[in-house]
Amino acid sequence: MDKLTLLFIVSVSFTGLTNGVGLLPDGPLNKAVGGTVMFTTVNPPESPFVSVSWRFGDKVVIVSNIVNTTSPGYEGRITFFPSTGSLELRSLSLSDSGEYTVRITAVTEEFDGRTTLGVYERISNPSITSSPKEPIEGNSVILTCDAAGSVFTRKWMKDGSDLTQADFILHDNNRVLSFQRLKKTDKGEYSCKISNPINSMEAKHDLVVNYGPENAQIKGEQNISLGHTITLTCNAESEPPANYTWLLNGTEIHNSPEYTKKNAEPSDSGNYTCQAKNIITGRSSSSVHGVTVTGSSGCSDGCIAGIVIACLVIVGAAAVAGYFIYKKKKRPKTSSNQTVGGGGQDNTAYTGNKELNYVDIAVFHRRDGGAVQLGSQNETSEYAQVRGNNNPPSTSSPPTYDAYIQRTKRPAPQPAANVAELYAQVRKT
Repeated sequence: MDKLTLLFIVSVSFTGLTNGVGLLPDGPLNKAVGGTVMFTTVNPPESPFVSVSWRFGDKVVIVSNIVNTTSPGYEGRITFFPSTGSLELRSLSLSDSGEYTVRITAVTEEFDGRTTLGVYERISNPSITSSPKEPIEGNSVILTCDAAGSVFTRKWMKDGSDLTQADFILHDNNRVLSFQRLKKTDKGEYSCKISNPINSMEAKHDLVVNYGPENAQIKGEQNISLGHTITLTCNAESEPPANYTWLLNGTEIHNSPEYTKKNAEPSDSGNYTCQAKNIITGRSSSSVHGVTVTGSSGCSDGCIAGIVIACLVIVGAAAVAGYFIYKKKKRPKTSSNQTVGGGGQDNTAYTGNKELNYVDIAVFHRRDGGAVQLGSQNETSEYAQVRGNNNPPSTSSPPTYDAYIQRTKRPAPQPAANVAELYAQVRKT
């Protein structure tokens, strides 16, 4: 039997056992690991104390009568207050949790008190983890709430409101929240509040329900005019957003939600298929849209601008041409009778074809630059027929001289015996 226990028995043998009422405050007293607790006596007896003893469970902490005797493991951790019988305990650990009792022995009576101490680690690093990490609609998912420290309680909430138990199950002291068959409506912010008597912390988790794609649809015109733009848009319900692939008559042509083709051609007609795929769920959905390119091409803005410019050029050219024609008509007309080398015979009295004029030819110029005198100036010369035509020439080439002679059947005039004469017919074009 150790010394502390012996002293306690001796002190009891000299006094009567009377339980003190309210000698220690009601427990529990909750403290954090590493902290300090003060066991303060309430209304201790006024008479001088014969002895005071403190126990933790069945283990003596300290006995004070003539001298103070402290048990091993409490040395340096406690402070005893002999005037009140109070006790301070420092450097608390989890093992210090339990029931503490005090007995104060006076000369004529004895007082007992008891209380409970709870020592806890502070809660830290709360978290919610999801398994699997990417939940899919229709599958099961588990949310787990954990934290460091002494966890006392866990409380789950969704979007700031208490959970209404439906398709989920709470187990392992509310540590685990499980969904048997995940739905789109299960999406939201889940929180888990972890508490102990020392402190509390909260963890949050955004639950994303991956689903789809569903209800793929294509929007766009079905009849497109030749040369116009084809614009098709594909949309499907999906989380995360789906990837889109376009096919024309089974051949892949584009990868994006929208397909655009300028200057539509007949070869652009056919069945356009939009395939939507979700990389998380691995599911897909598709839609088909028929397009027909028909009719004549409309004139684009560039085409209209070109036509306007061409019209302006034509109008400008017509104005310039009109101006020159006007200036030409304003010029003075020259005489229809011309004489080469000498005076000619007046033919104004001629009443036949008004295009026929007569001239006297006295000199003939050769190609080598020389000149040939064709008769004396006082001799009468024959005439040359000069025909003018104000109409534009035809696209065909003019007739040859022989053809013209055959058509007119007019004999050429014969020259005099001693005079060189020339007959020529000129067609003005």
